[in-house]
Amino acid sequence: MIQLTLVSTADCWICGLPHLGRFDYECIPQQSLMELVIGEIENRELVCGSRDEPSDVIDWEGVEVDGETLDVIKINWNSMHLKGPIELKWLPAAVSEVMLVYNSLTGSVDFTCLPAGLRSLSISKNEFTGTADLSALPDGMEKVYISHNGFSGSLELRKLPAFLHELVAYANRFSGCIWLTDLPAGLVILDLSNNQFCGPLDLSRLPKTMKWLQMNDNQFAGSADLMHLPDELAALSVSENQLTGSVNLASLPPCLESLELANNMFSGSVDLTGLPGRLFCLRLNENNFSGEADFNHIPESMGYLDVRKTNLSGEIYTDESKVERFAVEDSNVKLRSTAEK
Repeated sequence: MIQLTLVSTADCWICGLPHLGRFDYECIPQQSLMELVIGEIENRELVCGSRDEPSDVIDWEGVEVDGETLDVIKINWNSMHLKGPIELKWLPAAVSEVMLVYNSLTGSVDFTCLPAGLRSLSISKNEFTGTADLSALPDGMEKVYISHNGFSGSLELRKLPAFLHELVAYANRFSGCIWLTDLPAGLVILDLSNNQFCGPLDLSRLPKTMKWLQMNDNQFAGSADLMHLPDELAALSVSENQLTGSVNLASLPPCLESLELANNMFSGSVDLTGLPGRLFCLRLNENNFSGEADFNHIPESMGYLDVRKTNLSGEIYTDESKVERFAVEDSNVKLRSTAEK
């Protein structure tokens, strides 16, 4: 059987080169490498046409090759219902983009043994497990999407590639402390929500380019400095943590459109008189905020303001058509009609 011959040959290569590294893979034919990548996938025929006699790799489903060199440069196996382990360590050297989203792929992923030219890796919504060592990603990596898997252990963010723009790792089982003070200078999106991270959350030295930061649904504790956020930041969520202390909303970024602080243990008063003009969503609910709040300077852009289950008080004057924009249940804030002014 061709499959058995391939596995036997691969075993010989591995046994003969006990210290095989990424650069040694170049001596292996591209066809063989790609067959090794999918060799353990239960229904690999969806990709290569036949389990036992794979077609030429240039004819594989979702595989893009360079028109001149015929090197594999892009793999798109999104939503193909693939099941079982996949061996990304065998990816050919010329591959720059891999998309495996919405499958049932299993096993661990060796992030330290990816091709040097890889720029984008999207493996979200699978069943991968084990740790995720992101400290030795390819130098030119720009996007890493690993959300909705079963990755666990710590996550080292201080040695990410310098050119990384997007890191999305929400809905895993990562734990431990993280450091946000030495992120790549060009990072735009960071989503670590829905994990088990703990410890302090230092927001004082984020990259100037950051626009999207999601840290909700973790176990972060301590205070949250909102006075030194990047000017370009458009969305910040730290809801569903164990954060404490007061918050200063007077120096928020001018581009901020969404700020979610819900379900923490924040306390003290809140100053709503200097909110950014673009702010659309502000969630303060289920905290220990208290005192009189001035709601007369809420931006016209505000589409949703939630102060439920706080001890805030005050009056919000609004048209009947806009009542649904404000959630005030279980607080001392009252909704009034603008006609009552």
